[in-house]
Amino acid sequence: MIPTMRQLEALVAVYRLRSLTKAAAELRVTQSAISLLIQQLEQNFSLKLFDRTTRVLHPTAACEDAVPIAERILAGAQGLDRHMRDLVEVKTGRIAVAVSAGVASALLPRVVARYRADYPDVGIELFDVAPDELLEFVIRGNCDLGIGSIESVDTPEVKVETLMQSSLSAIGLKDGRFEKRARLTWEEVVGGQLIAMRRGTRIRSQIDEALARTGRRLEPAFEVSLITTALALTADGVGTSILPAHMLPVGQFPMLAAVPLTRPNIVRHVSLISRAAFVLSPAARRFVEAAKLGMRL
Repeated sequence: MIPTMRQLEALVAVYRLRSLTKAAAELRVTQSAISLLIQQLEQNFSLKLFDRTTRVLHPTAACEDAVPIAERILAGAQGLDRHMRDLVEVKTGRIAVAVSAGVASALLPRVVARYRADYPDVGIELFDVAPDELLEFVIRGNCDLGIGSIESVDTPEVKVETLMQSSLSAIGLKDGRFEKRARLTWEEVVGGQLIAMRRGTRIRSQIDEALARTGRRLEPAFEVSLITTALALTADGVGTSILPAHMLPVGQFPMLAAVPLTRPNIVRHVSLISRAAFVLSPAARRFVEAAKLGMRL
């Protein structure tokens, strides 16, 4: 029979203190309980562990051999206990987070900065993936969480929770007038030098479908595949970008402003995606909290 942890604790304490009474006091049990634990070990292995005299216990050769192994087992168990407690208290651990491109550049930095400030010893593995790959990346279990803009999900494999939403906006240079506009209509911008995402992207498809319902058509001067390309062109005065307001990283582009577009109003969501059948670790749950808070700021 495999010895219990309590039996090993009794063995090591009696060996170190050479006394049942002292070992019992250290382990906060009765002397008879300590004596019983040692007897159980001896009976289990048919080995004598201590020679008893009136004053002191003398370890046998078998005891001398067994104690170092018992100490290693106890140290490993104590180490495991500390590690598991640290995981619960988010003092250690590792999480993997996948984000779509827009979230990676505009929203993720402040979320990660907040999380690292609160939980500096938790490792974070980041994956910036194409929007169309995000859902499958989460389903395959390549990450704990996914954050990005996705369409409605019709699969029981994942849970989707909206973290924030914002309107598609005209993003342009601050010139003392543009940034003061509360809103712009599509009529006011469709004839200008527009920079839009390339056809086939989700943002562009949503724009084309919404405008088609009103009899309009978007004909941008430039089509790009990357959000950062659109913003860089706008920052150099090439044209006005059409993007969700949350995709403007103000820290990187302080010279730009986002003005919501109306008639029609087109809304994009940023969602948290996780596997429905899996419970998030304490570290991952804290990251969700940081994301919710960071995206409200």
